[in-house]
Amino acid sequence: MSSSSTYKLIYFAGRGLAETSRMLLKAAGQEFEDYRYPITMKDGQYIRAEWDADKTKYTYEKIPVLEIDGGKYTIAQSKAIERFLARRFNMLGSNDIEAALIDAAGEQITDVKQAYNKAKTAGGDNVKQFFENDLKKAFTSFEKQADKKNSGYWMGSRLSLFDIQLYNLIHFFDDQQSVQKALEECPTLKAIHDKVEQTPEIKKWLSERPETMF
Repeated sequence: MSSSSTYKLIYFAGRGLAETSRMLLKAAGQEFEDYRYPITMKDGQYIRAEWDADKTKYTYEKIPVLEIDGGKYTIAQSKAIERFLARRFNMLGSNDIEAALIDAAGEQITDVKQAYNKAKTAGGDNVKQFFENDLKKAFTSFEKQADKKNSGYWMGSRLSLFDIQLYNLIHFFDDQQSVQKALEECPTLKAIHDKVEQTPEIKKWLSERPETMF
């Protein structure tokens, strides 16, 4: 379900904080401008000269930013953009309760990523413990909440924001062997992953999206 508005999604040349929004737009069949600031790495530091020159133009001096109708409206912050798009394209459940559950699960994903980054910073066995405990516990919670009606989706009978967030969480980590081990007792989540990946519009996007460093 596309809309008559025009959209410009602005971010770096990477998946990062914008990929869920890109996939929402693609799943909805909505045309949009996928504007990407160049970014490279040198001596362990990101080089992004064009962004550094432009960032004062943007709300909060952060991206991603979604411009609607030629900049008539501008939405900042990745989660706000995701919720806006999910609501606009009917991917936020069928009622306010389902919307809240989807929203809460998405916030839990943010917590999981923060725990992972903390474990990486701490070093030692902390990353191993993260996969064996934190990630497994999060997946188990999502599995318990999932709709078991064999729709292939986490909530209800159609694609939702959380389905796409879950897909991207699974692919967020380099150590896919540990991710798959954490998913071993979560058949519903694995089915959701496969359903998202086989959604025609998303499958096409995954096959043609640019290769990036992150």
